[in-house]
Parts: sequence; C-alpha cells; structure tokens
Amino acid sequence: MVLSILKKVWSYYEQAEEFFLVFLVFGMLALGAAQILFRNVISVGLVWIDPLLNHLVLWVALLGASIATRENRHIVIDIFPESLSPAVRSQIKGGLQLFSALACLFLVYPAVRFILDDYSPRRYLALGIPMWVSQTVMPAMWLVLGIRFLLQGFRNLIPGTRG
Repeated sequence: MVLSILKKVWSYYEQAEEFFLVFLVFGMLALGAAQILFRNVISVGLVWIDPLLNHLVLWVALLGASIATRENRHIVIDIFPESLSPAVRSQIKGGLQLFSALACLFLVYPAVRFILDDYSPRRYLALGIPMWVSQTVMPAMWLVLGIRFLLQGFRNLIPGTRG
C-alpha cells in the first residue's frame, strides 16, 4: 500500500515537472519578446528581465535534465561493443547509473552550502522573488536526478526488474 501511494505521488510529481517546464519555457519566450519589444519600441529595457531569464535558464536546464533522465533520453557515450550479451550490457549500464546517482547525490550538499553561503534576506532576483528561492532548484534537482539514476541502476543490476 505504501509503495502504491509513493508511485502515485511520484506520478503527480512527474506531471507537475512537465507542466512547470513548459510553463517556464513559454514564460522565458514571453519575457524575451517583451524585452525586445521594450528596447526597440520605447528604447527602454526592463532591468529585472535579464537576471530573471538567467535564473530561468538554470531551472529549465535542470528540469529538462531530470525529464531526460526519467525517460532515459539523456546523453550517453556508448563505448562498449555490441557483441556483449544483453545481460552484461545491462550490468554495465546499471553500474554506470549507480555511479551517476552517486555523483548527483554528492552535489546536493555543495548546492545547499552555496545557497546558505549566498543567503541574504535583502537580496532579490526580480519581482520580489528572494534570490535563495531561485537557487533552490539546484539541490532539489540534484536529489531528483540522483534518485532517478539510483532506481534505474538497481533496475538494470537486479535480474528480473529490467523494463
């Protein structure tokens, strides 16, 4: 029963992740178009758009990486010959995914430290958004990427769980 609830929650998270990514991409397009329009029509740019777009690029990149990892469509360098058996290839892939999980999970702590070291209650990105709120995407997405790689790695290493 607990596993069923976790799967449902994870499914809702995945849907929210996709919705948020699409929302952010369209938001970036709208902000970029607005900035171009303001600069070319009234010769004045909005100073808060550029820093906001910079942070949105970070969010889109990490959300996109998370979705690509979920769908197993991330960049992979395949150096092992096709002559290896599917079982051996799966074991190697699982080991590499576990290594990737370790690397991602290792990055969570430095990302949290970065936010804590950079924290200032009076620093705002734009529109009243505190800078630290924008930076929370880093540890959150490293954690999600690590969990995804961990699950995929175990799925490839344990016989009968590949899918």
